[in-house]
Amino acid sequence: MSERPLVDLPLAVITVREMGAVSATFDGVEVPPPIYAEHWSRAQFGELLDTLTQQRSRSIRLEVRESDGSVFTEIIHAGRGTAEATEVATQPAVQPESRRARRGRPPRLVEITGDGFIQGEDVLVAIPVSTAEGDVSGVARAVIDLDQLVNQAREVALIGYVSGRIVTERLP
Repeated sequence: MSERPLVDLPLAVITVREMGAVSATFDGVEVPPPIYAEHWSRAQFGELLDTLTQQRSRSIRLEVRESDGSVFTEIIHAGRGTAEATEVATQPAVQPESRRARRGRPPRLVEITGDGFIQGEDVLVAIPVSTAEGDVSGVARAVIDLDQLVNQAREVALIGYVSGRIVTERLP
């Protein structure tokens, strides 16, 4: 007679392929990526964990299988049952609108200008979402919350590829 485990947790398996594409299953059923993505990516790991744990309202056993063959196992515990956590867990996750949904309304445009660039120079238009600091060897590391890319843009930077000129402007 075999003994049953004291706790039976759902099993989530995340498989990371060589180019960073990620697939996930939950108790053997494939977990589809968000509607705005073709597949999960390593950068969406936090969002994927939130999906698997239902915003940390349930505990799961997590197995991550890396492309090099290594496997990591972890128990992700549900958050403590506060009223705020329960409220967040019951609200559906806000997803960025798909391109198809945005097509129906006119674009909201804002013009950003800057001077000091070289004539004909390619200028990168960038939306900063955070800042990073260089370490003692001059390396900077940035971790980006993908939700910030859609809703939190507060300024725009124009960066000249040749001149190195950087102009920033706050958005209205």
